[in-house]
Amino acid sequence: MWDNPAVIAASLSAVAAIAAAVATWRAPISAAKIAEHLRRQGDNELESRRFRLNIFATVMQGRAEIWSEDTVRALNSVDVAFYNSVDVREAWAELYQALNTEPIPMVVVDERTRKLLREMAKNLGLADSLRLDDFGRVYFPTAIAEDRHMRSLQRREAMQRLTTPQATTDENAVEELEKKWPPAPVKPAP
Repeated sequence: MWDNPAVIAASLSAVAAIAAAVATWRAPISAAKIAEHLRRQGDNELESRRFRLNIFATVMQGRAEIWSEDTVRALNSVDVAFYNSVDVREAWAELYQALNTEPIPMVVVDERTRKLLREMAKNLGLADSLRLDDFGRVYFPTAIAEDRHMRSLQRREAMQRLTTPQATTDENAVEELEKKWPPAPVKPAP
């Protein structure tokens, strides 16, 4: 039977037909799985880019006041958002080091903030041609600066008031009580 070329051709044809049927059945399933995997991967990359862009925009907007709450939150998220960018994380580490130096060297902080912003922009593909000085231009009107300064003075005054020991007034009250206690004896009426 296997000596006949027609039988061999028919057998091989049957095997090819079975393989084609299996491929026809499995191809849509495999294609759907691949498409779903690619969609998820694209969604994850889009969400990661959106997160990085939000961090960049927040730091960019807050570069005049790097100590504002929103900017601090964004800076604290840099390592997570840009986990795969060594340049961004190194720039953040340099800025972090400057922020933790006493007294804080504001010229160095400004320079390192600009460097961090440039590295973030490069990572996002936003600003390959921007110079370091381009990140230094900040519009910060006098009225806003004065308002912030006034709030800072009020905060310092409140902190001073709250942290000043109340012992002086408490000690005076105790001394007054001690002077009156025990009460002086009262002479009986004659």
